[in-house]
Amino acid sequence: MPSTGVEEQVARTVTPSPAERPLRVLSNIPELDHLAPGDKIVHRYLGASNRALSAFRIFFISFRYDVLLLDGGEPYLWLLCLLRWLLPFSGCRFVSVDIMFVKPVTWKQRLAARLQRVLLKRVDHFIHYFKDLDGYNRYFGITPERSTYVPFKVNSWEGIPPANELSADGDYIITGGRSLRDLDTFLAAMRLLTYPAVLLYHDRALMEQNGTPLSLDDLPANVRPVEDDGSMASWLERMRGAKLIVLTTLPSSIRAIGVSSYLVAMALKKCVVMTDGPATHGILSDEAILVPPADPVALADAIRRAWEDSSLRERTAEAGRRYAEALGGSDRLLADVLAVCERVARK
Repeated sequence: MPSTGVEEQVARTVTPSPAERPLRVLSNIPELDHLAPGDKIVHRYLGASNRALSAFRIFFISFRYDVLLLDGGEPYLWLLCLLRWLLPFSGCRFVSVDIMFVKPVTWKQRLAARLQRVLLKRVDHFIHYFKDLDGYNRYFGITPERSTYVPFKVNSWEGIPPANELSADGDYIITGGRSLRDLDTFLAAMRLLTYPAVLLYHDRALMEQNGTPLSLDDLPANVRPVEDDGSMASWLERMRGAKLIVLTTLPSSIRAIGVSSYLVAMALKKCVVMTDGPATHGILSDEAILVPPADPVALADAIRRAWEDSSLRERTAEAGRRYAEALGGSDRLLADVLAVCERVARK
């Protein structure tokens, strides 16, 4: 007996099509709970667990979701990828956000990269906070076709004063950061200059672990080391007193380093002088003064120009502030991430 129009309407109500029902997202991002609207997005937070058993639990739970979204390189990510190789039955799309790699140098690192390259084939899509994927593609098989660039956020954006309360002027140069910083180039450049500078550091053991070893011996006379407490409030206070923010990163870096630092500096309407690399390629132009990597002479020249030329400094600071305003804070970032998830799931 042919069905009536009413019966068809009831069937659609009981079993909505994927395009009609909310997007079901399983993630390790707790902030999505208050951002995801229930009529369009249903979110479940995985909780904070680093145990290997988490991979098995997540794998089977994911069968009931449209998207599995993992922020960062969780320890269980590799086992989860292996499970998706062994049991490739789930219709859930696997999306990775901000997975971080370093260039493999030793034979052990290169061997690990080959294995990771295979496992990462079970990730459907990657979201990055940078555009230059040359290193990720070469060593880990993460191609532009499986990737989407989403601009990062300004940390503590809600606590940043409005532009009319900020100044591009200050009393010193400041550098800081923890991961893959090229402090040798910064210090070599400062030896060519006489301007006062602050080298901000926190937890030297952790800095070394993240590729930024720091020795406080034989610093240039115009560079003052300051141990910070690691809080965002302290970082903001130090930046507000600076005339220039200088961020030098190692040329061997294959991922974006210093993005959060330069965005906060720009939000505070400070002129940023920075190493050109994955964090800037295809992203920044007049929002910062970019210099070649590992070139102390070029860096010193850029610092000199920005310090002496108030027009250049203020113009760069204004462009940076406009860029930071356009990016905003966490809500914008998470909304962009969810939009990518929806596109990947509905495809």
